[in-house]
Amino acid sequence: MRSILIAGGDKRQVVLSKLLKQKGFDVSIAGFDKLGIKDAQPQGADYVFLPIPYRNADGYLKAPYASGKLALGDIVHTYPKSDYVLGMCDDAAKKIFGGQIQYIDLLQNEAFLVKNAQLTAEAAICVYQKNTETALCHAACVVIGYGRISRFLCKLLKAYSADVTATARKDGDLALIWAENMRAVHTGEVLKALTGADVVFNTVPAHVLNEPELKCIKKGAKIIELASSPYGMDMELAKKLGVCVQIESGLPGRYFPASAANAILYAFEREEL
Repeated sequence: MRSILIAGGDKRQVVLSKLLKQKGFDVSIAGFDKLGIKDAQPQGADYVFLPIPYRNADGYLKAPYASGKLALGDIVHTYPKSDYVLGMCDDAAKKIFGGQIQYIDLLQNEAFLVKNAQLTAEAAICVYQKNTETALCHAACVVIGYGRISRFLCKLLKAYSADVTATARKDGDLALIWAENMRAVHTGEVLKALTGADVVFNTVPAHVLNEPELKCIKKGAKIIELASSPYGMDMELAKKLGVCVQIESGLPGRYFPASAANAILYAFEREEL
């Protein structure tokens, strides 16, 4: 029987542990003591599953339900012969792996990215609805960027009869936005789209909203930040200007852990080393 250690993560990893057990794996889990799950550290593991993305800005594993901090280096030292499954295998992780460890980077797996984008888009709708008194059918929405998440999000917003403007940099994407009966604006000219917006969903991990753009956000409107650091704006500047920004990371794991776990399992079964 093949063995798996799940180290850190959010509630989707808890669900994933159950799904893997149903598949016949011997599963241990660590980093969830705040949920009442006692850490289990097997002598060996064929696979070690890490969070998605695997680390916080401080370098430690994303483990919001662990009382202590988990370090990738410590885990690799304990399980040097395991294969690893993680999200975002960056230079720091590759250095620790030392070229000796096989790994699956889920953020390079197209099937996972598509499924995860779909869940993120639906969760973004939940975030908006949870914190507003205005229905989407009466809301002016701006979606910045037109990648996987944005495409799903725009379709959902349109289904709610929202007034949708989407931005993109590529001519082909701008044409697609127009073909979907939405207003299309070049991301470099996003300022044109912001006046009058009730909510702005940003998916671009770069500062596209600078002081002139932030000053255009009307009072009472909000920005829902879906991108990773460094985000779509300087957060300190946004705060100084009184702009309401909600940083919403890890949405699939927070809102739909069962579906998010199935997305991980789907990708793993097709890339199993």
